[in-house]
Amino acid sequence: MYKLDQNRLNEFIQGLGRGREVFALEQARSIDSGQAEEQYHLVRTTEWRSDKHTLGEYRPIEPLKSLVFPPREFLGSLASPSETPSIKERIVIGIKNCDLSALKIYDYVFRESEPVDPFYVEARTKTILVSCDCTKARDVCFCTAVDHQPYAKEGFDINMSPTSKGFVIEAGSERGEKLLKNVEQVLEPADESIIQERDKNRAELTQRVRDQAAEKGLQPGADLKQAIQKTLESGLWDEFAKDCVECGACNFVCCTCHCFLLADGTSKNKMPARVKQWDACLYRNFARVAGGANPRQHRAERLYNRFDKKFNFFHEVLGTYACEGCGRCVEACTGKIDIREVLKRMVDG
Repeated sequence: MYKLDQNRLNEFIQGLGRGREVFALEQARSIDSGQAEEQYHLVRTTEWRSDKHTLGEYRPIEPLKSLVFPPREFLGSLASPSETPSIKERIVIGIKNCDLSALKIYDYVFRESEPVDPFYVEARTKTILVSCDCTKARDVCFCTAVDHQPYAKEGFDINMSPTSKGFVIEAGSERGEKLLKNVEQVLEPADESIIQERDKNRAELTQRVRDQAAEKGLQPGADLKQAIQKTLESGLWDEFAKDCVECGACNFVCCTCHCFLLADGTSKNKMPARVKQWDACLYRNFARVAGGANPRQHRAERLYNRFDKKFNFFHEVLGTYACEGCGRCVEACTGKIDIREVLKRMVDG
């Protein structure tokens, strides 16, 4: 545990990012008015700038997954062997726990299961993760209802916790420890008072998120796996499917959704090539096989499958839900389907 004075924040982050590609949070601006909104974008930059970047009060609009699992990724030429460009080491500043915890799902799918995805492995290896506690919550946040909290416990290289006395800095990996040695001139040992304030801040925000989720009928510790299992034959999915327009927005903004397809086409030099790109389980032809059969022809079946994978399958194989309670899908849904309402209806039976 270390302490970082607020007035040395820029020196600290610039020291960590030196020689690396930097991704940081930038306050979002309205297209219509040009004024800053209370949201954030995850942006690529050459270096951290205090007049432009921020650690953020909560998660950005874009999920972190796009850095390790790009929306469209060139895999190589089909005509002859070709090398894909190597990824430069990069550092991501201000990651929130929902995005950080979601990497456990991607690691299982792309790194710990066969076949291993070498593109994902390289991206994960060359991405330094600097997380930061949430200091506020959006009104759609419900991480406590899916067994998470608005601060990181694991998975980070370095974590930053804002307090009135400065930042509590914690290394979460050997790589993080080495990085902190490069900026040790701006750090000092964290005393008990700043750690106590950090813990108090964390507890207060966690309770606020709990209360917020409870207003939607979601309580910590609810057995969502059992809840989804008993809804297979219910009319719940037909009811919600009436509002779904199959746009795939919930899939694409979700911090854990990872379905993809392989597409063959031509590269920039007009040679046969293959790409990997995001897919959405709510698309009508998502489950269609080569012979033309489709085991999930109806929208209600596809909607159920989305929830079953998140709250049944992944809990079975990993002991965790494939939902981090970030609420992005609530904001993105064209049909105004609120995942919190779906979960409440599941639990209530």
